Amino acid sequence: MNEKSKRISLVLGSGGARGLAHIGVIRVLEQQGWQISSIAGSSMGALIGGFYAAGKLDDYAEWVQDLTEFNVLRYLDIAWGGAGLLKGEMLMDTLQSFIGSHRIEDLPIPLTIVATDVLNRKEVWLNSGDLFAAIRASIAVPTVFTPHTIDGRPLLDGGILNPVPIAPTLQDQTDAIIAVSLSGIPRKPGTRSRPRKATTEPMHPVHRYRRKIETFIDQLQERLGFEDTGDNPDEQLSMSEAALFSLDAMQASVSRCMLAAYPPDLLIEVPINTCGAHEFYRAKEVIEVGVERAEKALERYFASE
Repeated sequence: MNEKSKRISLVLGSGGARGLAHIGVIRVLEQQGWQISSIAGSSMGALIGGFYAAGKLDDYAEWVQDLTEFNVLRYLDIAWGGAGLLKGEMLMDTLQSFIGSHRIEDLPIPLTIVATDVLNRKEVWLNSGDLFAAIRASIAVPTVFTPHTIDGRPLLDGGILNPVPIAPTLQDQTDAIIAVSLSGIPRKPGTRSRPRKATTEPMHPVHRYRRKIETFIDQLQERLGFEDTGDNPDEQLSMSEAALFSLDAMQASVSRCMLAAYPPDLLIEVPINTCGAHEFYRAKEVIEVGVERAEKALERYFASE
């Protein structure tokens, strides 16, 4: 790849809310004149890639940057029984209202969305059919969201088997493959991914109904495992924390194997502790991490030539 090579295949990895960094990466690539001619994505990479290919990424970015912690919790519709804690219907309805109705094969940019067929223990490449159905399947985090069925197959998160899906782009007629991994080396090992809650009460009086709402949210966070576990190493993990941390660890390991087997022309790595997998209310700062990492990676690449 050189500065005159502008047509690229873009691979967007999985990693929950860290995937918002993909927005920053795409912005840098566009600003520097790169033409994204093909996209492959898993999980949040599938969502961001799908929104971009459909021309709706700016709408999504504007919406997600306005989310607060309270807003995020509003979308957590609990699934009573079944294969996941959350149905995700409220969230999916909102996302689909942004992206509209598209078929993958009709998009202006070739797109491959990776999901996992857990019954047959294999990854599935979705490059035709309903766009949002494919995204919904690829972001179905195990034990958190219920699976999504396509063609009679219940599908789950694409990051289970292929968190950095480079293989779908190997036959592309582009100048280079740029991959974004969300399992990069932590910026500060041992630091907390979530800021501590303030221990002091606000100076102004809090309305009693607002206090009830805040208490309910705190209880819901604790139930779903979204509360900070603190610094006590003996503290027990909740079920969702155990699932998310396990998935992160597994994806980091699988990512290293995939990148060794299929090295891209340029790898952009987002630190694994940039934010928690559920912390979508930190969108602005995570997008900025994507901008920073993309600029530094491109600068290092061309400096090394």
